Amino acid sequence: MTRFSLCLLAAVQLCCAAAKDSVVFVCAHPDDFGGVSGTGMLLAERYDVHVVDYTHGERGLGEEGYRDGSVRKMRTQEETEACRIAGVTLHWMEEIDGEAEATLSSARKLADLFRTLNPRAVIMHWPVDTHTDHVMSSAAALKAIELAKIRPEVYFHEQHHQSREFRPAYYVDISKVKDRKDRLIMCYRCQWPEDMKRRKTEDARFWGRAVGVEFAEAIGVMGGTVNPGSSVFN
Repeated sequence: MTRFSLCLLAAVQLCCAAAKDSVVFVCAHPDDFGGVSGTGMLLAERYDVHVVDYTHGERGLGEEGYRDGSVRKMRTQEETEACRIAGVTLHWMEEIDGEAEATLSSARKLADLFRTLNPRAVIMHWPVDTHTDHVMSSAAALKAIELAKIRPEVYFHEQHHQSREFRPAYYVDISKVKDRKDRLIMCYRCQWPEDMKRRKTEDARFWGRAVGVEFAEAIGVMGGTVNPGSSVFN
């Protein structure tokens, strides 16, 4: 192959990469992505996938670790490693774990990112939830979509013991990436990962039974944001 051919091939590959649609997951805390990470890995095979963490999970081990900054540092490193395994790009907001709010400034910051990425789909926490950080991160994401003047497909992911009345619209077969998801969950070393892996496996088996596969993750949808037959999950 000539040097010209190699350069042309590289240029074509670069253009194809640049043309990839993006998908953004908005999560409240560093380990929240773990529950939907199988879906993230599969989407990353076709899309440019990004994870936005609304907080650093600073209070994940109590007040002392929050005050001295040690938990923020620890959980930031854990999420960085997890996102590397998933093959996704990580971003951070600066709301505080346990007192996150859907402030206009945070929504504007998120809107700036949305304008840059112009996501085809945004996947956020199901808004009926007992953890206010989850609710606030979703509220900020919805406001950011409005501020950015974009029209992505909008989906929801659940949190096992905190979401309420979750309504799945899609079931994603994650069986082929289940082992990789388990490795990702083990990155959350300060959050009792063996117990987390057990719970997420039970969830995945439960949703899998709904569609006759071994393991699945369930995704909700916001009505009116997806054209029939054109979902990123089709």
